[in-house]
Amino acid sequence: MLIEEMNTNQNNNIQYIANIKKIYLFSFFWMFLVIIPIIVPYFLSLGLDMKQIFQLQAIFGFTVAILEVPSGYLCDLWGRKKTICIGSFLSGIGFTWLYFIDGFFELVLYEILIGIALSLVSGADISLLYESLNYKNDDRLERTKAMGNYQFSKTTAEAIASLLGGALVIISFKATIVAHAFFSWVPFIVALTIIEAPYKKMDREKHFENIKKVFKHLFFSEKLIRLIFLNLVTWGLSTFIAVWIFQKYWQDESISLGYFGILWAGYNFSIGFIGKQVHRWEEKFGPTTLLIALSLFPIIGYFGMAFASGWLGVILGLSFQFSRGITQVILRDAFNWRVPGEFRATANSLSSLFFRLGFCLIGPLVGYSIDGQGLSNTLIYLGIGFSLLFITLSLPLIKEVNKIAPDKIPSSHS
Repeated sequence: MLIEEMNTNQNNNIQYIANIKKIYLFSFFWMFLVIIPIIVPYFLSLGLDMKQIFQLQAIFGFTVAILEVPSGYLCDLWGRKKTICIGSFLSGIGFTWLYFIDGFFELVLYEILIGIALSLVSGADISLLYESLNYKNDDRLERTKAMGNYQFSKTTAEAIASLLGGALVIISFKATIVAHAFFSWVPFIVALTIIEAPYKKMDREKHFENIKKVFKHLFFSEKLIRLIFLNLVTWGLSTFIAVWIFQKYWQDESISLGYFGILWAGYNFSIGFIGKQVHRWEEKFGPTTLLIALSLFPIIGYFGMAFASGWLGVILGLSFQFSRGITQVILRDAFNWRVPGEFRATANSLSSLFFRLGFCLIGPLVGYSIDGQGLSNTLIYLGIGFSLLFITLSLPLIKEVNKIAPDKIPSSHS
């Protein structure tokens, strides 16, 4: 019996190590977005203006926002694999349909469909990763490395896809979209092979109590988890807004469209590189230094791009990617290991909900400001706004972190 049990545990361990690799592969192809580095010029070529482009992203964000928590809750109740498979299937349909779209109304429907797909996958893949890691009983360093690898797989995919998209756009926009549609079906195929890792599920009969438990844990249990949550949302939003400004900025600086894919790839490679180094930097410099860096980099980026021009402005835009690389490892790791496994997907969905709602409110205003006030003034406004958020959100988190031992930040309650 003992030998059989040991063999079973060994087989399970091998199984979940393989599962982790499949999750990395899924995240790679999920982010293999060939169309992204030229999406703004493509929308402009269809006759849209920046206001409409930001409206589309607000619609997409709103769709994700209203479905984030329900889909995350269903993921916690029913399992990760089901929602990942459904979401990746809908994504394949949406990106295939994009080839045939040529008007604003159809783009609205497209954004809604992709929003539904993303809401189903969001939180499910990372929850499955942490449950597979939990089964292996990895120590904190290994968990941080795993988060860095997860982030690296996504950003590397974006970078390679950007190079491909930048090369294909020389042929035509449609060639880029065909390639994007082809690769959009790979995540669904990978998802079918993923194994559901065991985790404690919430009671299917006590929905109100379940949701109450999640909110209590995130917002009322301890100040640190609340501040981690708010900073994760805020600094994720700071870099995401910049993503939708980059291509307009490059265009205004008369940078050739052929360079867009290379620039996008370089930006994303930098995120992956930073993410892979975070566990070493945290061990060497401590979490406080990294928290200051991830908060200040977006502010430097907004003011830098506002007052610089040409390639200097492009280089300063890397500040956002440095922040993103740090944020997606240190804050997301700290967040996920302070959330019980039974509602981890719901908690991740709540962070995405706040993030999407933030973009729904700010995104259209940014678009209006760019069209009416100019890009430079808009960048200055954003720099001022996030400077205030650094004072009101980042400094309290840094103060709270300094009260405790650094190795307790990602303390696990799962």
